[in-house]
Amino acid sequence: MHMTTQPRPHESAKKSRGFTLLEVLVAMLILAIGVLGIGALQLKGLRYSTDSAFRSQISVLAYSISDRMRMNRRNAADYASTHTVATTAPAGCNQAMAADAVNDLICWRTQVFNALPPGSRANIAQNGNLYTVTLAWTDRENNVHSVEYTFQP
Repeated sequence: MHMTTQPRPHESAKKSRGFTLLEVLVAMLILAIGVLGIGALQLKGLRYSTDSAFRSQISVLAYSISDRMRMNRRNAADYASTHTVATTAPAGCNQAMAADAVNDLICWRTQVFNALPPGSRANIAQNGNLYTVTLAWTDRENNVHSVEYTFQP
């Protein structure tokens, strides 16, 4: 005769009565690690988004000055200069004025002021018939980024 022993009713109820405090703490730890990971991803995404926005603005700025130089091709050498973005906007830009290197640079510096943080640098260098526009800025972590565009007016 084969006899099986069945657990008493009060023993099985004791084993499945609910979560222990340790299980709850482990679940909270796993949840906290996940939330911190998501927060870190959000911060990285924001930083890369800001960097991408600056790079897009720099492309617009480089094409803007290159177009201005092409409109005033005979005086393209007058555009070669270095600029540091100040904390106040440059004054004197006249958009209605014909292509003139001095006015074009003032208008371009205004664009640079509106697009990049203070302390950023913009350089237009001439090397024969080629011109290089270099734009540099410092991000929130004090890393310096620099982008160069070379073109022929």
